[in-house]
Amino acid sequence: MTGNSRYLAEVLKVLLPKHKEKEFYFFSNKELHPVFNEILAPNVRLVIEKKPIPGPIYLNFILPKRLEQNGIEVFWATIQMLPFFKLPIPSYVNYHDLNFISAPETMAKWNYWQHKLLSPITLKNADAIFCLSKNTMEEIVQFRPKFKNKCLVVYPGVSKTKTYPSKNQIKFPKDFFLTVGTLEPRKNINRLVDAFLNFKTENPKDKHSLLIMGRKGWGEEGSLLYEKLHDPKINSLGIQFIENPNENTLALAFQRCKAFFFPSLHEGFGLPLLEAMLEGKRCVASNIPVFKEILSDKCDVYVPPKDTELWTESFQKMSGPRKERIPRFPAKLWTWEETTKKIEGVLFQ
Repeated sequence: MTGNSRYLAEVLKVLLPKHKEKEFYFFSNKELHPVFNEILAPNVRLVIEKKPIPGPIYLNFILPKRLEQNGIEVFWATIQMLPFFKLPIPSYVNYHDLNFISAPETMAKWNYWQHKLLSPITLKNADAIFCLSKNTMEEIVQFRPKFKNKCLVVYPGVSKTKTYPSKNQIKFPKDFFLTVGTLEPRKNINRLVDAFLNFKTENPKDKHSLLIMGRKGWGEEGSLLYEKLHDPKINSLGIQFIENPNENTLALAFQRCKAFFFPSLHEGFGLPLLEAMLEGKRCVASNIPVFKEILSDKCDVYVPPKDTELWTESFQKMSGPRKERIPRFPAKLWTWEETTKKIEGVLFQ
């Protein structure tokens, strides 16, 4: 369950029940994540390909046919891509980031070239662009100034997840720091692991653990780090990896952690930060611009993403007595209802 998937699922939970008189179609080149099956309604139809089709082929050659066959009147692209040829219907797109410009070294080559070639076309063909942050909008405007009037900042929301401690099969450490993310270069988790190991070397009597939750990705962090996290010696030093945690386990981890760490080199937003703050946790995050739209200078800590020594120092800072967030997180300003209101204002205009 990625941040992008969660964004879409949470918006649909609010959107679909409000518009029972409308027909919605879900188009996908592969099976949907189970979370979407939970929110389907009688007025929702699935159009899923019988066999998985590579994304670019599906997007440009199959999807336009499916839209026409089903008489679609408005199209909302939720994965930052529109077909090469402009669709004959109003078309809107979610835009998460411009990694191919700001952090190309963190992308797989095929993904880099796909975004580099198709992003200018998507921005041109979109009737409106939903930007997940001000930083994303600024990057788009800098890249293509003439599309500024198409851009609308639509922040994600956050909501409490009902938890069931008795159903959790994972035994959490007593005192632990938490990080969440796919094992891939952009998430920078390997550096965080090295910093934590340095911290434990400098403080051999410290009892804190580092809990990492996520899934195997690509590149060095997807292979070497994956093996590293399964090394018994590393585990004995207090590092625990939970692969593909379910919603209940993930929510319990946010509730019970001492502090949340987010060392990303680049992000379109950073939804896990909202989830941590909603639980009253202090955060240690990279000092990249988008995180400064989210966090509080009064209780959170910023660290240069590539400075291992300062990440080590941040573990030292957070290893003291547990402290709650002051001031408290303004949850009423970050709701999925507000997110949905902005999107439906465009979709149904």
